[in-house]
Amino acid sequence: MAFEHQQHRSSPPPAYSETAAGGMDNEMYVDGTLYVDGIPVTRGDQQGRSRRNNQNRNNPCEKALSLLRKLWATQQTEQIDRQQHKDKYVRTTIRELIIYLIFLTILSIVVFGMVSSNMFLLTQALKSAITDPQLTDLSNNKTGPSFVDLDRMEDFWQYMTDIATEGFFTENWYNDRNVSEYGYLLFENRLLGAIQMRQKKVKNNSCLVAEDFKQEIKFCYNSYAPTYEDTTTFGPCENLENDNCTNEAFKYTPSTSWFGLSTTGRVSVYDQGGYTKTFAATAAEFTAEIEDLKQGLWITRGTRAILVDFTVYNANLNLFCQVQLIFEFPAVGGLLTSSTFRAVKLIRYVQTFDYFVLGCEILFVIFILYYTIEEILEIRNCKFSYFKSLMNCLDIIIILLSYVCIIFNIYRQIQVDSLLDTLIQSDKREYNDFSFLCYWQYQFNIIISITIFLAWIKVFKYISFNKTMTQLSETLAKCARDISGFAIMFFIIFFAYAQLGYLTFGIQVESFRAFQYSVYTLFLIILGIFDFQSLQQAHRVLGPLFFLTYVFFVFFVLLNMFLAIINDTYVEVKAELRNKKNEFEISDFVKQGYTKMRERLTVKRDRIADIRRALALADLNRDKRLEFDEWRTEMKSRGYAEEEIETIFSKYDLNGDRVLDENEQRALSNDLLRQNDAILREMDELNLSKKNNMPVDNVDEEGNDRSASATSQRLQAHEVSVEEYNELAKRLDTMESSVGFVLTKIDNVASKLDAYEKPKSKTNKKSRQSDSKNTTDDMENESFQE
Repeated sequence: MAFEHQQHRSSPPPAYSETAAGGMDNEMYVDGTLYVDGIPVTRGDQQGRSRRNNQNRNNPCEKALSLLRKLWATQQTEQIDRQQHKDKYVRTTIRELIIYLIFLTILSIVVFGMVSSNMFLLTQALKSAITDPQLTDLSNNKTGPSFVDLDRMEDFWQYMTDIATEGFFTENWYNDRNVSEYGYLLFENRLLGAIQMRQKKVKNNSCLVAEDFKQEIKFCYNSYAPTYEDTTTFGPCENLENDNCTNEAFKYTPSTSWFGLSTTGRVSVYDQGGYTKTFAATAAEFTAEIEDLKQGLWITRGTRAILVDFTVYNANLNLFCQVQLIFEFPAVGGLLTSSTFRAVKLIRYVQTFDYFVLGCEILFVIFILYYTIEEILEIRNCKFSYFKSLMNCLDIIIILLSYVCIIFNIYRQIQVDSLLDTLIQSDKREYNDFSFLCYWQYQFNIIISITIFLAWIKVFKYISFNKTMTQLSETLAKCARDISGFAIMFFIIFFAYAQLGYLTFGIQVESFRAFQYSVYTLFLIILGIFDFQSLQQAHRVLGPLFFLTYVFFVFFVLLNMFLAIINDTYVEVKAELRNKKNEFEISDFVKQGYTKMRERLTVKRDRIADIRRALALADLNRDKRLEFDEWRTEMKSRGYAEEEIETIFSKYDLNGDRVLDENEQRALSNDLLRQNDAILREMDELNLSKKNNMPVDNVDEEGNDRSASATSQRLQAHEVSVEEYNELAKRLDTMESSVGFVLTKIDNVASKLDAYEKPKSKTNKKSRQSDSKNTTDDMENESFQE
């Protein structure tokens, strides 16, 4: 009977699934059988697998190679089939996404650590002091043009005397008292070195005069070009060699920089060098030197541009600002002005946050090296097919741009230290050229901005398994052919109007002054930005006709055709995606993770409860000494393997006598109880996170309302407190002990009854046989008598 009781006991729950450390396979033991990704593994394969694992553990090289392989495991390096290994594909994709989001966060910190909203405030403050003030007409005491509106040669001299002097040198407080230190702009921005002004000239007879006017016109000065540049001395140094001229403003000074930058103005592009004037460090000296240049007729008919350069440093914000004012004297006469303000952060590491950014930059370099190795491995596995993917090409572009930024960052740091050392040792009257560093720092900011833009676009690579996220790419891919055909038709009409506008209105309307500006203007008209009055003033018939026909054909017809192509394709894509099932939803993955975790905890809890029951029932004779044979018999009846039985028993058999005494049994019971409490706490935390983060839908998409409600009821039934569970567990243990004792007594009584019934049954059998024999003899006698 005891044997029957053991046979009717339920088999133990399967051990919970456990992923191998660092591995990609989902390994699970169920009733002693190994399952890898849901596929059973035979005993021979298990032994080979175990042997290989042991070899890898013992071989440090194999262990390191295995770790490195798992470190760079991606969809392409592992060549994962989405259909056959969907779970593995999703785990790998999510792992890549998490690593990439960390990289993106670090890149964002690095990029935003280089810029600041104070850069805009600094440039606006300098513009308010240098380019915004207006001239004053002394004849009628009225305000004149500002820097951007200067249009005469006389305005240049008045600007340098009246506005530039006060803008470049802040020497008095609001109460007319002198400041303690000179060389500051707006009290806060320190001039780094001196202010430099250089002139670019062209020589006489640099252009050809028509034959009809050669007798009348003796001078001809072309627009600026390096081939026409004048390098001879003039003014007080006329007819002298450069070495013999003592006035630097009237002799040509070539560029001494190997990395000289060209300056782009509104008319031409100007290279380095020219007739250079370096000003003194005070306002009075500056004004006197400007007056000397004016009286010496420094600006001549051959002057084509004057460039004023200086650099300031704001210690409050740790920002440099390189300022350049350009005065151009075009060949048509008059004056055109433009300006450049480049606020950059050249000294990178000053405050605590700057050193935090430095740490992020180091991590950024490590990530770039990591992704470089990853892309090399992917190219090695995929060969030329790697470059067929747009996202793979995007990876290469991001890595290359990142290396450019890293190299420039190192070069910038070295050059800034060198320039600052020179600045400290040099005289205040010496000009320090920060234009190269400021220019390339500005370009560096643009490159790093493009890099982070592309890095954000790359996020689509890791969320492509969601059908909603593929709408954009699929819509563009499906309508690419139609858009290509439409683009040919559109640009034929568009460029025809651009040429017509340039040739018709380019003489009078500024927005059509060149072909490229005509193209920009027509694009702005599509966006609703236009100046109809200027077209009408240029030609009262062609202007309105040009505007109306362009708006009708391009805006009302072609643009709506373009939108119709996109809209129709999008409707088709939406219809296809509506009938298409997602490869995998992140929410499904999270829910599956929650379900698996809860199942694991439940299995572990049931397993612990089963071992506790086995501990209570194994001691059949109730002598409080559990022998190994008793333990083994009970555990084997519950389906446990020999190794597991031996492991648990040996762990608590401290004296090694193959018997668990009362204290050792109590230690085992307490450990099981602690493990059970820990599992219950984990389940409570899991339920709490489920309620906060993963609300369950009221109705399942397939209509399984009953199963959902039943599941929720079962989950609610398990939600008990730890104290209640412990009390119930104690009562259950007591009841099981009592039932086990009763069953033992019943087994003993049953065995005694069996022993008593056996001889009695033999006696009854013999008596029945003798009775049957007597009866047979009597019947035979009676028949004989008859």
